[in-house]
Amino acid sequence: MMQEKMLLIKKGFTLVELLTVIAIIGILSSIVLVSSSGSRDKAKRASALTTASSALPEIVTCQDDNGTISAYSGVGGAGAVICVATGHTTTWGSLGTTTGWTYSIPAKTNAEIGTMVYRLRSSTGQLGIMCDYAANTCCDDDNEGDKPNC
Repeated sequence: MMQEKMLLIKKGFTLVELLTVIAIIGILSSIVLVSSSGSRDKAKRASALTTASSALPEIVTCQDDNGTISAYSGVGGAGAVICVATGHTTTWGSLGTTTGWTYSIPAKTNAEIGTMVYRLRSSTGQLGIMCDYAANTCCDDDNEGDKPNC
């Protein structure tokens, strides 16, 4: 009888064991949260890179049609038609406020002076995405020169 009572009492976890497991789970979840913030930044950068790249075909076509490249407008640079020429209706893509990126160097000004690039700047002020429409490419680029380093 005494052995049966001892067996019944021994079933289950002690408070110390439960608190230890909860502490371990808390530590592991904090590690996951810290590592996922970098993933969010990478996803925002990838979204901005895709949006910037989407303007390239229209810019190249605009040059072929002897059109004029317009400046960006609106929040995140969206809204303005990219090419001022008959038949062109594509507008600058919106980077949105959630990506943390904005258009930095106007494509219009650069086209007029013969530099075929435009850039995106992060909310922290770093140049980080450059599009070269002579080469028809956009890439991650942190240099300050006139040509992408990719």
